[in-house]
Amino acid sequence: MGATLDALHKLQSIEARIRSIREQLDSKERISKAHQRRVAAHEQKINDLGKQIRESQSNADRLELDRKTHEEHINKLREALNRAKTNKEYAALLTELNTNKADSLKSEDAVLAALSKVDELRKNQEELRVLLDKEHGHGRELVQAVEAMRDKYADQLRDLEQQRQDAADEIPPTTLRMFERSCERHEGEAMAIIHQSHPKRAEYTCGGCNMSVPLEMINALQSRDDVQQCPNCLRILYLDAPVGVSVT
Repeated sequence: MGATLDALHKLQSIEARIRSIREQLDSKERISKAHQRRVAAHEQKINDLGKQIRESQSNADRLELDRKTHEEHINKLREALNRAKTNKEYAALLTELNTNKADSLKSEDAVLAALSKVDELRKNQEELRVLLDKEHGHGRELVQAVEAMRDKYADQLRDLEQQRQDAADEIPPTTLRMFERSCERHEGEAMAIIHQSHPKRAEYTCGGCNMSVPLEMINALQSRDDVQQCPNCLRILYLDAPVGVSVT
């Protein structure tokens, strides 16, 4: 392996270590942010329940007012019934009284149902509040875990970043840009080893995508410090050791 490929290989190794640390940090942060979204959803649900409680309580109050109105009217009808002077007047008042009694019973049932709904909503809201308190505690633990991991790897990341810069300085700018583009395409795996399909046959494949590698690329890699890219995936190719079949 020539000096340029050696430098690229070194850069690839440093890049892999940096990405590994950052992936661990990103994973912790994703978990923490997902938890924050769950907490926000719980908070929104509690707020929504609060709105439903207010609306249901308002409805219960309105129904209770209707019930009281019926009761007041029933009392007036009873008084009027006692003052009735004719059978016809008495019968009419009695019919109206019975109708209002039935309506009053319906109103009372409606009030009880509305109050029961308010109680159920308040119970659900309280259960969510208890859960939210626990979630807040867990959320603080997750944030602390992220901060602890950042502190743990801060010095190591700074050192690796410096190593990466030093390694990059040894690589020609054009080749470095090629490496960086390949990193972006393949999640940091910019390079791929060349595999020989059979020790007695001059057949080679890219270790990244398993597609065939032309023999002229093998010759170029063996004979000079050259940078070759896989024709298919565009990873930078390298030989781990001299191939077993000479190609002319």
